[in-house]
Amino acid sequence: MKIHVLFVLLIAVLFNSCNKKSLPPKDEEPLPVFYCKCDVGGFAVDIKAGVNGYYMKSSYYQDSNSVYAFRGELKQKDCSGDCGFGLTVIINDYQVSTNNTINIDSALAVGSYQYNDGVLAPLYYTGSFIPEAQSNPTVQAISYNWAFSDGWAWNTTNCTRSLKTNTNYTTSLTTNCQQFGVITHNNVYKVGNPVQTNVSAVRIYPFTAFYYKFSTTNLTGTAPFTYMWEFDDGYTSPDAAPTHEYLISKLYTAKLTVIDANNDTCISYYQVPAFSGAVGQSNFTANFTPVQNTKKLSTISIIVNDAKGNVYSLLANQADKNKFEIVSVENYQAADNNQAFKKVKIRFNCTVYNGTTPLEIKDAEAVIAIAYK
Repeated sequence: MKIHVLFVLLIAVLFNSCNKKSLPPKDEEPLPVFYCKCDVGGFAVDIKAGVNGYYMKSSYYQDSNSVYAFRGELKQKDCSGDCGFGLTVIINDYQVSTNNTINIDSALAVGSYQYNDGVLAPLYYTGSFIPEAQSNPTVQAISYNWAFSDGWAWNTTNCTRSLKTNTNYTTSLTTNCQQFGVITHNNVYKVGNPVQTNVSAVRIYPFTAFYYKFSTTNLTGTAPFTYMWEFDDGYTSPDAAPTHEYLISKLYTAKLTVIDANNDTCISYYQVPAFSGAVGQSNFTANFTPVQNTKKLSTISIIVNDAKGNVYSLLANQADKNKFEIVSVENYQAADNNQAFKKVKIRFNCTVYNGTTPLEIKDAEAVIAIAYK
């Protein structure tokens, strides 16, 4: 482990009293570089490195998963017992480093981060895409061509691939067979969105008309749901599973918008072949399986010492309102140290625990030092 200590020294300038020279203006004194101000359990806390015995210490180390962790501590120096508020922030690297290298500019990128509280977002998702129309050599031979908005393409019947979390993908399936020719269908997915669904439409009696029963399958999210169906002929429906008649024979693309109780939204499209006799379409279903982040990449740990020396840390299920954000990152060089540092400004809210006793940290703003190689 590499450990580096930054001291902010207060230098008193002595003057000859006989000369009666005035003291330098107060604003000429160097301001503390590293600080933390926040609300801790209803009490205002404002600490600065170099004031009241506080210091800034930074270190980095590599854990058992070969992930680098960057540690910044703002505490009183050489204190035991009632030492006052202390803050420790640990930022995990965004990648596994098997060759002991650190890309510090990527590891400390500006943006929002997730707490290392045991409830981690998936590292990525595995998407499985299956066409509704399957080849039957005795009836028709179908070729399948999958295309994704990030440039990936496959020509297999079913398609399985890795997808990034919280990323929008447009997925396109083009089928080609001698009986129906070339048909293409597109759908848009936000991977990691709490609300996901597939749409189905079945032609129902009387079969001489183009009556269809619409429904959803594998709907996820938080009930109750709001539905808005658009049938591509000017008609709509707010029902969960509506029935609709098409008056003109053609290939329609119905659209479903689902909104759950948390206001998360999913949009799905479905091709409706309103034709008599055999019909062709390129509908497909999509299912997303999370691959969990077992190495806790790009996550944040918070450790707090209260005024009596009690230690508080994160537990699972940090509320959605509790966020951690890196606001800015700058190069920093201590005057008495050749070690390279980053000066990192952060803002956050969190609830930390000593056993089952909670301590709420609100409206926190801090500037900390991060050492790296």
